Amino acid sequence: MSKKKANVPVEAKSPRRSFSPVIAGDVLAPFSRLRDEFDRMFDDTPGNAFGSRWMQKFHDNASPVVELRDKKDEYELVAEVPGMSSEDIEIKLSDGMLRIAGEKSESHDEEGESFMFSERHYGSFERAIKLPNGIDHEKIHAETKDGLLTIHIPKSAEALQKERKIPINTG
Repeated sequence: MSKKKANVPVEAKSPRRSFSPVIAGDVLAPFSRLRDEFDRMFDDTPGNAFGSRWMQKFHDNASPVVELRDKKDEYELVAEVPGMSSEDIEIKLSDGMLRIAGEKSESHDEEGESFMFSERHYGSFERAIKLPNGIDHEKIHAETKDGLLTIHIPKSAEALQKERKIPINTG
């Protein structure tokens, strides 16, 4: 006589993790969760200097944040300097390095006031940016407006003349 096996659903419960089914539109979700777990593991390791939160703090503290654009006749460097005036900023050029330094002073609070919390950053900063060759050092000028410092770095006449379009042959 043959015994018939009953189709009894078996539910295995893991005390550590529960797995949810992957929905077609969310195929990469398991990989995202895996990355989050790795990030958490490294962030929670004491003395670890390479966790993702640490790297984010490093990038957040690279102040001021800058962009260097290559325009036709000049390079344009734009730096974010919110809440600072031109008197708070110093720009120097030496040996092809442009140095931007400044200090953002903390505002003095009135008597009887106190902060509930503050996310603003104060203090001094300095950035050094290696400039490309072929600039006209004498014609560099800067301006501030709406929290942005814009430094115009004209290309030298020699650099502009040396630039030429290279034709591409086919076949």
